[in-house]
Amino acid sequence: MITLDKILLEWSYRCYDGVVNINDPKKVNILNEILNELGIDDAEEITEVNLSPTQLEKPFSKQSEFNGQYQDRGEKFLEKILQGEEFELIDGSKIKIDIKSSSDAIELLKNKKYKSLGGGNQILVDIEGNKHSLSHFKKTNEFGSGKGSGGGSLNTSIQESTQCVINAIAYKIKSGSISKEDITDKNIEDAVKFVDVTSSIEEMKSFLQNESWIPTFINTANALLSSYPNSNFEFHRGSKFVNNIYNSYKTASKKQEILMQPDKWNPADIWLVDTSIKGINFPIKLDELNNTIIDLLSSGKLIGVSLKKISGTPELSLYNISKEDVEGYTFEEVISSNKSKEARIKYNDGVVAFRTFNFTTNFAGEIQGKTASHGKVGMGAINDALKLNNLPPLPSTQETKSSFESNNPENIIKDFMDIYNKIVEPISDEEFINLFNSKDMDWKVSKYLSIKLGDIVKTNIAKQDEFISDLIRYASSSTKISSAFLKVS
Repeated sequence: MITLDKILLEWSYRCYDGVVNINDPKKVNILNEILNELGIDDAEEITEVNLSPTQLEKPFSKQSEFNGQYQDRGEKFLEKILQGEEFELIDGSKIKIDIKSSSDAIELLKNKKYKSLGGGNQILVDIEGNKHSLSHFKKTNEFGSGKGSGGGSLNTSIQESTQCVINAIAYKIKSGSISKEDITDKNIEDAVKFVDVTSSIEEMKSFLQNESWIPTFINTANALLSSYPNSNFEFHRGSKFVNNIYNSYKTASKKQEILMQPDKWNPADIWLVDTSIKGINFPIKLDELNNTIIDLLSSGKLIGVSLKKISGTPELSLYNISKEDVEGYTFEEVISSNKSKEARIKYNDGVVAFRTFNFTTNFAGEIQGKTASHGKVGMGAINDALKLNNLPPLPSTQETKSSFESNNPENIIKDFMDIYNKIVEPISDEEFINLFNSKDMDWKVSKYLSIKLGDIVKTNIAKQDEFISDLIRYASSSTKISSAFLKVS
């Protein structure tokens, strides 16, 4: 559990004088940074361990992997029920919810009547027949906890900061390859002056007590030194300099109405920064910003590094340096049957299935390659890919639902019918209206958006390959607007 004491301790570490002060704007900014790293939206989340109606109503924080995929956490809760996934209870046990026996609770979740799930109301029934109230469910990482399977965002911060210090030992203290024997308190203390990170030296020393990470730190540092030797490097994680890079992207992407999150644009965890460029002003036009980062990387003065826990010798791979680095895919066809609520775009290496993944919400594409699943691309990524190819964006699920529920839904129903005839099958107006009236709102929203997208792509022949390629690239941070970085794997 994330306690207030732990947060206050971290806050004091990051304050230059070790003293916390709620009336000092600079120190309050530091506190907000810590809370953001933990995915905490407000103080009440610090000690909560169980779910509540209030928690289900909240959106996911910008730092969450689910940000942009759901309107709120309740949608994720409902999706897990409908997909038969396990829930963890506060007593540590795990259960699956029986859909039939929990129909009342499911209906409340679909209609977002989360408060009706509170007050000890035991209408969630597991597959063994046991009844549960919402308060029985543990507030795990997927529902906004700041503590995930790897120890949470704070642990990630310490791990990445520690890699910076180990890099500094190799580059600055030893000036050559290092081994476990070089990871001493003195070397760490000497190396700290060459890093700008978000964790304290005490936290990093403590993290190094976990010996399972030491081979990763050492092998990564040695591989970086071998491939990118530069005696002027400093090692940054979450520094003011790094924030300037991402703030430039935020400004640039806002101007172009691009929704891609900064960590998708450039997923670097740490940055190797030549001291000669620390005063640089990064452009706020996206193409200029990307070209600046490419030029600096190519000249060996700025290396954004995406980290991974590894065993053995790491492989270093550059992404988004040139157009040749971005793999393209070939569109094949749009498929949609009258028996499902989805449309599928088939491409040369797999298929992307588009549908709502919750009741009338969370419209996304699920990418299934021939050899591996590439995960989901949400509405933001889909519309980004459309905009990048000068194609019209899709309306939101809420807009679509509202259009169907309006007093004059004739226009959207007519559009739906026309597209259905082109993408699914030719049927008469009467047959379509009978089909439309027989379906629930989730089917209407999902089917309409999925075949509308299919129609946009199918109609614009010249843009088909590039659109589907942009979606697949999004999953690996390799779209044509993505930034250059180095991946360690």
